[in-house]
Amino acid sequence: MAEKDNIELAKQQIAALNARDLDTYLTKIDESYVGESEMGGSVRGREGVRQYLETILRAFPDLRLEAEEIIASGNTVVTRLRMTATHRGAYVGVAATNKSIVLQACNIVEVRNGKAVRARLYADNAALLQQLGALSLPRATAAG
Repeated sequence: MAEKDNIELAKQQIAALNARDLDTYLTKIDESYVGESEMGGSVRGREGVRQYLETILRAFPDLRLEAEEIIASGNTVVTRLRMTATHRGAYVGVAATNKSIVLQACNIVEVRNGKAVRARLYADNAALLQQLGALSLPRATAAG
C-alpha cells in the first residue's frame, strides 16, 4: 500500500474507536496481529484486540483519541496521539476514580495488505497513574 493509504488507515481506525465501532476497527486487524504496550502486555489476533479494547472502554467509556501527527514510511505508520477520558472503571488494579485524564502516546503500526499486523504503543503511563492518584513522584528541586 502507498504511504498515503496507510495514513488514511490510521485516521479511519481512530474514527472507528471514537465512534465505538469495534467491528469496523477489527476489519483492519490481521488475524496474525501482535500488539504490545507497557500496561497491556501482548495482544494477539482480532479477538485479543477486541478483549483489550473492551477492557479499556469499560475503564474509560468516554475515551477520545486525537491524532496530533501521523507519519508513514513504507509499511510503517507512526501516530502521535492525545487521549482524553474519565476513569469510570477498574484499570490495572486501580478502582474507578471518576478523574479526568489526558494522556500522550505514540503508536507504531506495521501494515500489510491494508491491515495492521504488528503494533507498539508507547504512552506516558507514569502521568496516567499520577492523574489517577495511584502514583506519587517526588518533585525535582533546584540545586543550591
